[in-house]
Amino acid sequence: MHAFRLLVILLLFMSPAHALTIDYEVSPEIVLPGGYADCVVKISNTGTSSVEINSISFISETIQFEPSYIQHVGNLSAGGVYTLRVSMKSPALGRQTAQMVVSTSEGSFSQNIELVVDDRFPEISLASPLYRGEANYVNISVSSPILLRDFRIEALFNASPKVFFAGELYGVRYFQLRLGEDLNSLNFKISFYNGRSYHEIEKAIRVDYLPSKGVVVSLQSSKDLLFIGEAVNLTLEIANLRSDDIYSLEIQLFGNGKFSQNSLKIDRIASGDKKILNFIFSPRESGKAEIFAKIKYEDFFGREFEKEEKITFNVLDSYVLQVINIQKTPTVGKTKISGEVVNYGDRSVLNTKVSVSCDEESSDYYIGEIDAKDYETFDLETSCKKATLFLNWWNEAGDSFSLSEELELGNLGQTESNPVPLYIVGGASVSIISFILYLVYRARKK
Repeated sequence: MHAFRLLVILLLFMSPAHALTIDYEVSPEIVLPGGYADCVVKISNTGTSSVEINSISFISETIQFEPSYIQHVGNLSAGGVYTLRVSMKSPALGRQTAQMVVSTSEGSFSQNIELVVDDRFPEISLASPLYRGEANYVNISVSSPILLRDFRIEALFNASPKVFFAGELYGVRYFQLRLGEDLNSLNFKISFYNGRSYHEIEKAIRVDYLPSKGVVVSLQSSKDLLFIGEAVNLTLEIANLRSDDIYSLEIQLFGNGKFSQNSLKIDRIASGDKKILNFIFSPRESGKAEIFAKIKYEDFFGREFEKEEKITFNVLDSYVLQVINIQKTPTVGKTKISGEVVNYGDRSVLNTKVSVSCDEESSDYYIGEIDAKDYETFDLETSCKKATLFLNWWNEAGDSFSLSEELELGNLGQTESNPVPLYIVGGASVSIISFILYLVYRARKK
């Protein structure tokens, strides 16, 4: 830490009894421009007789000494040591030289004294990559070839933390902070003691950003061709490829239909992690159905970001659940109505019920759950001459549906059969695909 420079001047006088040696020590070894260094000069009399020292002076164009001239030093006895402490500083950079002149009773002698002045320390540099648009972890290294005391570094930008106290700094130290904005230059204020001199300086680091990998959103479905009222699985994957965590996520789903859940909140997704969310969707009308997933999130500093993903379905002009093969059989005073309820979808339907009603009475047949691509039969009796047949159910998205058909039951001479599926109120047509699927299921049941 303390540079020790030993300069030995053997002063041989006319008498071998006279000999002086001079050494000096400069501390700190390196100073900033204008910073003070302490120089301790020791003059030793190694001879056998005393020497009279008249004066000591320091001469330099670039180094200032305090004091620069000492006179009437006095007699230095044999074996004696004279110690002198002076301060030195220089505004000039580089290795500066001064001449120390010692005037004695035996003559004048001189010796050079050096002071190293450097404005590069402490050096500060970036030790980690930065990504544009992220709350980056910034690792910085600070180095000094000499001891600095009461070392303090402050970020002059939006950072967390903004200030570090390092105490003593010698060699290399590393600090980490969070950067809250994209800057082309990171400016720091640094304060410390170099020897007994206090310094406050500013240092800047030029920054180049790498492109952020961002947040990747994927929205997928289990199928893309649906019936009206059919429930379908939706998988939303949110992958955080950023180098920092993201917070306060809000997920919203929009579309012409029913969602099992259309909003969700997530506190945090760590860097390199992902979340997979599952939803159920059911379309309510035929044609082209679009679903939008909107994701809002924040970074460490509360900056808001938004992502959006879309998926498209084709919805057939036909309902997922239909009544087919309706048979009307006259009995004593009543008519027996039977048929089959077919589920053309890939998921179960729930709380299925078939009803027949007129002004005089109502009759229900509860089926409950019908598995995917399956069917159930029903039997009802009514004394009505003209009635309405209802089909009601719920799907796994939590949506309910009701279809109806008017039935003429009066004056039946024999069993009548109607293989045409039941329509919804308002008149949705039955697709050819539904009829083909019906034939397939009929064959499976035989």
